[in-house]
Amino acid sequence: MDWHERFTVQAGWTQELRRYLYQQVGINEKSRVLEVGCGTGVITSEMKEYTRIQATGIDIQFDRVQAAKKLDTNTHYGCSDVYDLPFIKDHFDFVLAHYLFLWLREPVKALKEIKRVIKPGGIFVALAEPDYLARIDSPQELWQLGELQTISLIQQGANPMAGRLLSTQLHQAGFTGIQYGITGFQAKSDKLPEWFDSEWKILENDLEPISSEKELEKFRQLDLSAQQNGSRVRWVPTFYAYGKKDY
Repeated sequence: MDWHERFTVQAGWTQELRRYLYQQVGINEKSRVLEVGCGTGVITSEMKEYTRIQATGIDIQFDRVQAAKKLDTNTHYGCSDVYDLPFIKDHFDFVLAHYLFLWLREPVKALKEIKRVIKPGGIFVALAEPDYLARIDSPQELWQLGELQTISLIQQGANPMAGRLLSTQLHQAGFTGIQYGITGFQAKSDKLPEWFDSEWKILENDLEPISSEKELEKFRQLDLSAQQNGSRVRWVPTFYAYGKKDY
């Protein structure tokens, strides 16, 4: 599985939202920024466009951190656990996360640790967290595909309701001035999306333990046909949220 390719696809989905959020929360050339769960550095590496201060990205998976270092030599990357960040108190102006909290067993604990390293007046921004229990699929023949992926994610330890819980968790961690929303969605109904193959690599990776190769190929052909005839709708509501550290 080419995870850098996958993270690049996901970053493409939220590119316009990120620009909006960075402007709304006030990231500027003097901002010190950390991304937690940075993967291969796709999001962290773009911070050079917004601030003159070297950004930092951390991830718990060593191979992804090594890939990030090779791809982006202008950013600091390290291998670290979000529950035990290797930074002093009140260090960062902004901390970002992108498709991370659905994988965390103790999100409020993670948010309290993130809050520790943010300066008073600084902000944490969850850029994208999905809500698979509100997923919409069409035509009906593909409903089961969405259900199977949700089951697989639960079995892998993900929280399918991560998006809708963001605001509550930020409150519980002590953030203030919390705002949340759902990302916009627009798609061409008669054109195969550029990320179709990437999405199917993920589906095959997720569903292999619970679906046969024959069943997966059937769903793939149904998906491809629906994309080509303009009947395919696939939407996973994806939330964003941010909150401020007052003290």
